[in-house]
Amino acid sequence: MTDQGLDTVVAGVRCREVLADLSAYVDGELTAARVGELQAHLAGCDRCSRFGGDVVRLLGALRSGLREPEPGPDVVEAVLMRLRG
Repeated sequence: MTDQGLDTVVAGVRCREVLADLSAYVDGELTAARVGELQAHLAGCDRCSRFGGDVVRLLGALRSGLREPEPGPDVVEAVLMRLRG
């Protein structure tokens, strides 16, 4: 990334660091201390807050779209009947 705006520091964290950690942040893979740093940055940086919100919504939509639907009761009953034999 060559955008000079990504070198902006808010709450001790550069925008490019926030962007690099967004996926891990959304996935709950960061330490509590790092989450606090990112949240402080996001609270003070409109640019990252807007972009981060977009990323969170996109990842949520993708994840919900990738989930296997729960089988309905008719499917479960049909499988059980087949297994019984």
